Amino acid sequence: MTTIPNPPLETGRYFMPVPTSQYTFQELAEIYNQSRVDYIVPMPMNAKRMETYVKTYDVDLDASAVALNPAGEMCGIGMLGVRRERAWITRLGVVPERRGNNLGSFLMQTLLDGAQRRGAKLVQLEVIKGNTPAHRLFTKFGFRETRELLVIRRPPSKPTLENPIAEAVVTPLTADEIQTCLTERGPGASWIDENASLMQAGGMKGLRIQMPSGETGWIVYQNTAFQMSYIVLHTPAPARDEITRALLHHLHSLHPLQDTKVENLPALDLRWPIFQQIGYVEAFRRIEMFLYL
Repeated sequence: MTTIPNPPLETGRYFMPVPTSQYTFQELAEIYNQSRVDYIVPMPMNAKRMETYVKTYDVDLDASAVALNPAGEMCGIGMLGVRRERAWITRLGVVPERRGNNLGSFLMQTLLDGAQRRGAKLVQLEVIKGNTPAHRLFTKFGFRETRELLVIRRPPSKPTLENPIAEAVVTPLTADEIQTCLTERGPGASWIDENASLMQAGGMKGLRIQMPSGETGWIVYQNTAFQMSYIVLHTPAPARDEITRALLHHLHSLHPLQDTKVENLPALDLRWPIFQQIGYVEAFRRIEMFLYL
């Protein structure tokens, strides 16, 4: 682990940034967990989850930073994902007992400097709704709200409703078909569930449905040992609600033992009531914020 017992302070800054590339994934998970012990939603990580997160979301470990104080103690962490001219700030946290001296501002400035050096024209992030100090910090740096996003969950269980359209034909998608389907998506996906993230997450499965009327739709998702996630629905009008209801019914009939999490569903998504009918509940909300450089 990198430590600087007496970091130079000739810049006048209280903290010293050390690129996260100088730490192991285990060390990064530990400092991140320390920074989130009193967070609204802790989201603990281990080394494997941290490594997967970095690879899935194109986190630039050289542009991400751990902040050290003059005693060489790790005080906080912030990570920067980069794709072309767009970047996002994530895994930002400060250790509770080492807060102060504008540590949050220091980490934000470090990450924004890294984004600019990499040619980013847009930096985005999400803050959990109700986290007023973080929202205030991001606003100070010029970030502006764009929309509210839902994180929703469904506990393991079979659907309680009857099959809404028994005559519908449901078939599994091949890997090539999944890639083709994802190209049909419209704009608006967050960096967490955009196509690049889905394909790098890997293990994607899918179902296509054809309704008796001839309307078709599909669902793509990741299914791990204990959880389904990265759920993407293609449910064109005019049968949007019927296709959504039928796809979710088949998904949970096929995987009744899986806990399910959907991240960053727009709060104004017209399909949210259908999710609720199938047993999904809101876990918390995020506020998406953009900064154009």
